[in-house]
Amino acid sequence: MKINYLQFGKKGQPIVFLHGWQQNSRSFATLVPFFYKDYRLFLLDLPGFGKSEFPPLGFSSFDYAKAVSGWLKKKKLKKVILVGHSFGGKIAAIIACQEPTLILKLVLIASAGLPHPKKYYQLKKFIPPRLIKKISSCMPAIFFSRDYKQAGERLPIFRTIVKEDIRPIFSKISTPTLIIWGKNDQELPSEDGKKIHQLIKKSKLAIIAGDHFPFWGNPQKVAKLINQFIKNEGD
Repeated sequence: MKINYLQFGKKGQPIVFLHGWQQNSRSFATLVPFFYKDYRLFLLDLPGFGKSEFPPLGFSSFDYAKAVSGWLKKKKLKKVILVGHSFGGKIAAIIACQEPTLILKLVLIASAGLPHPKKYYQLKKFIPPRLIKKISSCMPAIFFSRDYKQAGERLPIFRTIVKEDIRPIFSKISTPTLIIWGKNDQELPSEDGKKIHQLIKKSKLAIIAGDHFPFWGNPQKVAKLINQFIKNEGD
């Protein structure tokens, strides 16, 4: 599967960035100025996004992880610092679990992967399930997330990935991991960060000012955390 990417820097350890749902390789552009002089940066377009090849509609997060792992091997990248945001964080976690020899350190920024009850669960106390289903099909803007509404032709894939619970994956990760979360994240609550931190034994958690994209609002802070994490040999 063809995966498009942007590359910056010519020396140092490789840092590979995996963007979130509905984003592309340019999502991490704000961090490039802080790293390109000392590292080789690879900003990927995940399959189905940006200029990368569109995957089969039955694709799961595990298929995405396999595709990215294959790309890493093809590029002969070793001891990679793998950075994943949101959906990209879930993919990065799966890779770190299944292909630990490829990854030196893992950075998860507002990572997906934990289950969340449907937002309209409270309605079930008062409205029959059949009626809820009928209403939600007529007014999806009320009942479904922004990602769902904007999924477009990727909707079958989205329906698959949102059902995935990778808590067992998080608990098996042995790679040193830094977890970064915006305390005002409205997409995935910072409580998720705390739960993932508890699941990954060799992890550190940093909850900072910001929303679901803390590296947009405060790239200097996020870059500093990542750089310190990479250079700390004790981690």
